[in-house]
Amino acid sequence: MTVTEQLPPTFTAGGGPLRRLLRLRPEVVLTAQGEDLELAHPWGRQRVHALGAAAVGRLLRLAGEDVDIDEVAAGDGRVLRLLERFPYLVTTTLADPIGLPLATAVPIARSATLPGLALPGSRVVLSRFAYLRRLPEDHAGACVLESPMAPFRLTLHQPSAGAFVAAVTAPRPVAEAAAAAGLGAAEGEALAGLLAGTGLLESEEPDGGVALDPPLWDFHDLLFHARSRAGRHDYPSGGLFAHQQLPQLPAVPGTGAREEGPGIDLPVPDWDEVVGRDPALSEVLEGRRSVRSYAAAPVTLEQLGELLYRAARVRRVIPGDPDSPTAYDIVDRPYPAGGATGELEVYLSVVKCTGLVPGVYRYDAGAHRLRPRAWSGPADEAAFRELLTAAWRATACTVDPQVLITVTSRFGRLSWKYSQIAYALTLKHVGVLYQTLYLVATAMGLAPCGLGSGDTDAAARALGLDWTTESSVGEFLIGSRPADVPTVATGFADVVGELRGVSR
Repeated sequence: MTVTEQLPPTFTAGGGPLRRLLRLRPEVVLTAQGEDLELAHPWGRQRVHALGAAAVGRLLRLAGEDVDIDEVAAGDGRVLRLLERFPYLVTTTLADPIGLPLATAVPIARSATLPGLALPGSRVVLSRFAYLRRLPEDHAGACVLESPMAPFRLTLHQPSAGAFVAAVTAPRPVAEAAAAAGLGAAEGEALAGLLAGTGLLESEEPDGGVALDPPLWDFHDLLFHARSRAGRHDYPSGGLFAHQQLPQLPAVPGTGAREEGPGIDLPVPDWDEVVGRDPALSEVLEGRRSVRSYAAAPVTLEQLGELLYRAARVRRVIPGDPDSPTAYDIVDRPYPAGGATGELEVYLSVVKCTGLVPGVYRYDAGAHRLRPRAWSGPADEAAFRELLTAAWRATACTVDPQVLITVTSRFGRLSWKYSQIAYALTLKHVGVLYQTLYLVATAMGLAPCGLGSGDTDAAARALGLDWTTESSVGEFLIGSRPADVPTVATGFADVVGELRGVSR
């Protein structure tokens, strides 16, 4: 018996004009009832009446294979008009004469239209928001080009398509970019037209320059915003439990790296004493401010203990159903959090605190205990200094910290359940923790100050963490409040009268 290995065909440039093929997305389910047709898809359900048997047949064919656009438009044009009504359900592929695909445009937003092969200008350049990444192993050999500005994802099936994209990272004529990628002029024109039609090229200004649109966004900020909210992508999002096959991280972490000994039990505040001395909520809300100066006497261990207990302790853990594959232990804390996953942890870098030796501590939020993280050598202590220096810089070099609170996230507690939105959620949780720390510290007469930035790498080294598993996501300074800084407000402050143009 002779076995002949069948190798996949190779895309050959210049083999003839590229074909434009249409196909319904695989998520679309068609149900035909005579001359009527129902389309069910992730965005809803539509029923189309009196299409005619021929049109119904062509649509059913589009659900299973790529069809030349000329065939789709044949007849009375009903099918093409229907696809133009629901363009977000249709993929567009450029292929060679035998059907080998070069690139496929997949709509990812309801605002997408059928991407005509737009005529690019004399020169083309890739959008500054576009990025190229490889697909998972089950799509070996393909990669995708995406942009938060584009309502399409472009799958590049051939290396030459990727080479063309690389060639237009600087403005150049289409023919020149095609030659650099090993494509013929016709293939280059078609691919450039698809890039333009899907919104993946930058627009050119009359003077030959490139319009940076929108100009006030950084790449990573716009991408993060577009991908962590619905409407600008088609990726499954929300509480999908996409990682059920992996073990969950514990609701409350156990003893960590570099932690030895029993730890330091913190005093538990007395409810009646706290309630008796706390100012009213409105006084605290109106008096809240960032304080960037400290009293001569530093904050005390008792004050830190009360602050952490009131703002960040674990109030209770509600066990999940062991028989449910999507159940997990609920963590109840003083601040609200999506899914009550309890992924945030608190570490203290202490410089000055009465009753506490300088160094790094983890707050054991379940036992209300500080666990010292001993330095294993000079490098750890140097990282501790780097962390404090980063905090000093974040205050415009105005504050020598007494205590730096580093908020970290155990990302896996969120991403085990949530897809696409996990990091956005953890940042929202940091915000509510900040506000809780601000209000409690203000009520206690301490000096709070949230920071807008921190050093991820220094934090990982100083705290003994793997930054891809648990990383710093927020920094907050706490110190003793100077006597000349008011603690609470005695009335509302606003600009209502000024903006309304009336006196009050």
